Amino acid sequence: MTIELSTLSATQLDELIAAAVKRRAEMKPEPATQPPEQCEAIVNPAWHTSPLPQGVLFMLRHPGLGWLGFVLPHEHRVHLASLWLHQSLLHKPAAEPASDPATAPTPPPNVGAGGSGTLH
Repeated sequence: MTIELSTLSATQLDELIAAAVKRRAEMKPEPATQPPEQCEAIVNPAWHTSPLPQGVLFMLRHPGLGWLGFVLPHEHRVHLASLWLHQSLLHKPAAEPASDPATAPTPPPNVGAGGSGTLH
């Protein structure tokens, strides 16, 4: 089967991708349960999180697939927070030249402010 992707609109391509992803999820063998040793990664993707009764909604924006949503149980949220805090404490950023605080840029509001209901 050959589909000429260049003739599809963004909406048609989104529908094709959604149908292909749904079909792939039904097929055997299932995708690997362990992450690969190497992967293509999106640098600094937009993300969103909000609490749910059964856990937390965690969404990441992929430039080709759009918003991917995951519901994580509360204990996974705690585990991730602990892992990310540990990794942050171990991180040694490269030395930056000293800057004048009066001329330092002001970060936008809500960026890095905890995420609950905020788009990042």
